[in-house]
Amino acid sequence: MSHDSSLHWKEIFMQAANESNREKLKNLVREAELAIFRRREELWPSSDSREELSTMAVAMAALRSIRVNELGREPVSDSAEFS
Repeated sequence: MSHDSSLHWKEIFMQAANESNREKLKNLVREAELAIFRRREELWPSSDSREELSTMAVAMAALRSIRVNELGREPVSDSAEFS
């Protein structure tokens, strides 16, 4: 299944943000983090993408919060994330 990668990560993130089933949530958080990481690689080093990069940073912070507060897991270390 082919997706526009600028929409793909947003769709998965929204699914994770709205999921109440813990097992599904765990998988969606992982999938959203990976989709954001891949999209970040596509955009780098474009300076035309600042707004989307900023939105991705907010989404990653929300996923970290879900990981800690909803799943009771430690967040992924910042070294595994983007700067």
